[in-house]
Amino acid sequence: MKCKRYKAKPLTVESCPLPEDRVSDTVAFEVTGVDLAGPLFLKCGSKVWIVLFTCAVYRAVHLELVASLTTDSFLMAFRRFIARRGRPRTVYLDNGTNFRGAYNELSTLDWEKIV
Repeated sequence: MKCKRYKAKPLTVESCPLPEDRVSDTVAFEVTGVDLAGPLFLKCGSKVWIVLFTCAVYRAVHLELVASLTTDSFLMAFRRFIARRGRPRTVYLDNGTNFRGAYNELSTLDWEKIV
């Protein structure tokens, strides 16, 4: 009787193809993901949160510090990110309340007038 280890076939796993956004050659942070981390407690006793902007193509991270979880503070962090890194083509994020509030505010803007 042979051992099962010697009769076993090698396991082969096919990896699924990556999305087009992840494999195309683009500028850093053109395809980005956004998430919030925290709260962090400062020595003075106040709370702050970190907004993580991650590049989906390259392994790059941009961090912004916000003092609250409001829509306005997220929009200001997003504005600072765009000023530093440029306007992203695609932004992936979870369905957080401050992200939904930012989406509602940004959808009311007239982009043609701004451009």
